[in-house]
Order: sequence, then structure tokens, then C-alpha cells
Amino acid sequence: MKKQERNNTNLLVLSKTISKIGDMLFDYVNNTFLANANLKSMLLVGIYQSSENIISIIFNLFGGVIADNFKRKKILILTDFLSGCTCIILSLINSNKWLIYSIILANMFLALLSAFSSPAYKAFTKEIVFEQNISDINSYLELASTIVKIIIPLVSLVIYRIIGVRGSLLLDGISFLFSSLIIFFIKPVTAEITKKNFFNLKTFLLQLKSGFKYLVSEKQIFILIILSSVINFILAAYNLILPYSNEMFSKIHGGVYGTFLTAEAIGGLLGAFFSSKLKMQLSAKKIMIFLGLSGLPLCMISFLYQLNSNLLLLSLSPALFNLFLTIYNIQFFSLVQKVVDTKFLGRIFSIIFTVAVLFMPIGTWVFTLLLKPKYEYNFLLVGICIIVISLLFLRIFKNNKNA
Repeated sequence: MKKQERNNTNLLVLSKTISKIGDMLFDYVNNTFLANANLKSMLLVGIYQSSENIISIIFNLFGGVIADNFKRKKILILTDFLSGCTCIILSLINSNKWLIYSIILANMFLALLSAFSSPAYKAFTKEIVFEQNISDINSYLELASTIVKIIIPLVSLVIYRIIGVRGSLLLDGISFLFSSLIIFFIKPVTAEITKKNFFNLKTFLLQLKSGFKYLVSEKQIFILIILSSVINFILAAYNLILPYSNEMFSKIHGGVYGTFLTAEAIGGLLGAFFSSKLKMQLSAKKIMIFLGLSGLPLCMISFLYQLNSNLLLLSLSPALFNLFLTIYNIQFFSLVQKVVDTKFLGRIFSIIFTVAVLFMPIGTWVFTLLLKPKYEYNFLLVGICIIVISLLFLRIFKNNKNA
């Protein structure tokens, strides 16, 4: 990796990490504040969380088109800057009543900004390093994100207790502004495509149509998007049953769920680290192997429980599951970034994000009806589904000469 690529990588990872800290601090502080607001707190939290998903579904595709028609660096700078200003303005509201409603509206606005910034971030990666280093920067971003997910919930609790909701929101705003400033110093290493100066609804619809036409014409990418939707549907089952780990493995005394979450985080860290060491260029067929491997530990956990009710032994399953799944995710996004034409990257990633938002809630609803909380073979069923899907798509890729 050349010097400018290293500088760009360090700056993007730092900016994304700070922005992620801001996101998590914002959600933790606001969920805590709303939960303690009044007797209707559950309704408020529900509105707060569901409105974010609705905004994402509606505007993700808009974000992809914008990312392909305007300078991605400017989009990232502007969205982080507006997020920072929003949080700072919130911190100045004295009335708790007005702050409750303002937080819900602000979260919707930040979800809107995220719909524009998320595809821009993924597309911008291809501009700041050369193709052979895309997997590395994705690994570093995932590694930093996982560390933030482990540390920030604990830190947020302390911050909230010391400086309260308004102080936390002010700190949140400063973090977004700092993230915006860091992006300013990144210098793309690849030639930027000339962006359009004129943009309206007709242009948007034509751009969106051309994005879907490109997706259909690129069979490999089209198959990967279908795979993404199926996997997100199945992962909804995993996310649904994970909090019921204590009930499923009732012979174990102790916090099974908490231990599994910790094991997951450790597996994610190791997965991001090992992914950065994979110097070979992985094809779609090869990343199917990692997807299949992620299902194996889930298949084993119920049998391990029958043989030996040892919590540390069982925690190897979620750790290995997330290790292989993290490698798969990093290589999946890296492959898309390498294969997709730069001018279509924003739209393709917006489709991926829309699919993720759509299919996980549907999966949650379906598996709520199908799975029983205390059934100790739930993880086995999820693991088998993942392995079958990976084998099925491996066969599809082998049969498709363009994949």
C-alpha cells in the first residue's frame, strides 16, 4: 500500500470510527432518555426505532443515486456536518417535553442522512485505495467497528450518568463534526468520474432505472444481491433466538446470553483480523466456503450442550460463527466494490442496504411464528439453513460461467 493510500485508509477508518461512536452514543442516550420519560415510554421507544427503519426503506435508493451523481467526499462531509449540528441543537433544548419529540424527529433526520452517506461511504472506498487494497481497508473498518461495538455501550453508560442527556448530545455533535473534518483531508487516488450538474426527479428515475438494468445485466452481482436477501432473512432467526440462550440452555447457570454476545464480539474481531491477512483475491465461489463454515458451529452447539454443559465450550460456537461470517461479509463487500463499475457503486450498495432493511424484519416476523424460545435445537436449524444456502449458491456460481 502506497503512502497516500495508507494516509487515506487511516483517515477514513478514524472518521468512520468516530462517526460510529457518535451513532451508538446517540442511540444509547436517546433510548435511555425515552425509556425513562413517562408511562408511554415503550411507545416512544417503538416510534423512535421503527421510524428509522421506515426512513431507510424509503430513502436508501435515493441515496444510491445521489452517491453516483455527486461527489462522494462532499456527501460524507455534509452528512456528518449536518448530523453534528443536529445533535448540538438538540442539546440546547431545555424542556424535557420538547426534547422528547425533538429526539424522535432528529433520529428520523439522521436516518435520512445515513441513507445518503452509507452508499457513499462504500462507493468512496474504491476512490481512495487501489483495487488490490480494497479488502484490507474493509477489514480495518470492520475491526474498528467491532471494537466500538464492544466498548461504547459501557462508556455510554458512564457518560450518560455523568453529563446527562444534553451533555451527551453535545459530545455526540462534536464527534460528528470532527468526523466531517477528517474526511476533508482524504485525497482520492483514482480519477473521479465527472458528476452531473443538473439533477431532478426525471433524472433520478432514469438513473435508478439504469442502476437496475446494470444489476440485471451483471449476473454475478445480481446473484450476490439475491444471496444477500436470503442470508439476511435467515440471520433474522439467529438474532431473534440469541436473547433466549438462557432458556434454551437451562442446565447452564450464569449469563449464557451475555457470554455469547462477548464471544460473538471476539469472533468478529478475529474475523476482521484474519480477513486482512487474506492476500488472495477471493471469487464469489470462494466466499461461499466461509458462509458455509459459519453455519457449522451453529449446528454443533446443541450437540456440545448434550455432551458437556460447559458455558465456555458452548461459547466457541457463536465466536466461530461470527468469525467466519465477518470474513464472508468483508469479502462480499470487497468483491462488490471490485466488480461493480464505479459509476454504479452507489446505486448497487443502496439496493443491498434496502434488501437488508426489508428482509430482516420479514424474517423476524416469520421466525417468531415458527421457532419456540426454549427449543434447544434452534441454532441447529439456523446453521443447517446457512449451510444449505451456501451449497446452493456455490452450485449456482459454478454453473454460471460469468460468476
